[in-house]
Amino acid sequence: FPYTTLFRSVHPRFGSPHRAEVAVGIIVATLAAFVDIRGAIGFSSFAVLVYYAIANASAWTLAPRRRIIPALGLAGCLLLAFTLPVSSVSWGAAVVALGAIRYLFR
Repeated sequence: FPYTTLFRSVHPRFGSPHRAEVAVGIIVATLAAFVDIRGAIGFSSFAVLVYYAIANASAWTLAPRRRIIPALGLAGCLLLAFTLPVSSVSWGAAVVALGAIRYLFR
């Protein structure tokens, strides 16, 4: 895609992807101004809980004798994630599945 090279630019002084940050900021501000963002909040909550669940599953492998905390964290994240509204869970699970499929074929 030709636009990806535009957003790959890294700021010479701060080392941040400044053009991509500005583009995301404009998109988010525009959506927040014109769209009901309650669905996005649920989707974001699901995504964060899945991320934390993956982190807890990873922590499970670090210390074989001390697995109770990662186990509780993983169970808690999954429990909370699947008590969100059905639309948030279904869209979130679809995005996670698409990401996993893309990862497998990459």
